[in-house]
Amino acid sequence: MFRTKKPKFRKSKREKVPTIIWVLMFLGAIFGLFLTRHCSKQLDEYLIVENIELEQQAKSFARVSFEVRNRASFKIKRRVIVRLYQGNLQLGSKMIMARVRGKKTAGYFVTINFVKPLYEGEKIDEISVRFYGI
Repeated sequence: MFRTKKPKFRKSKREKVPTIIWVLMFLGAIFGLFLTRHCSKQLDEYLIVENIELEQQAKSFARVSFEVRNRASFKIKRRVIVRLYQGNLQLGSKMIMARVRGKKTAGYFVTINFVKPLYEGEKIDEISVRFYGI
């Protein structure tokens, strides 16, 4: 029926990438990581965590509320990690994505399940709300 023409070049032939291209790609990757890390730290200066409160506490979970205020004029999206401590022991943690429009304040509620249940008389000593960076 129909015949196809075979290509005139070999498929196994490979050209070697010059070393200068590899070096430039490596330097570009390092510069990109540095720039990403620097920009993330700059964004944290525009965001403020306020009004951290323990709303509800039970034996096996706790509910925490907090507000994130954006002082910039553009929308910022950052990961926020909430941790609960009893002395040196971390009872539990949860990470959420905070999306805050420019010049606005957004409120969040987080329910955290404990690693070990609290007994009668035990309480939460510290609530930590921080931005989770690179």
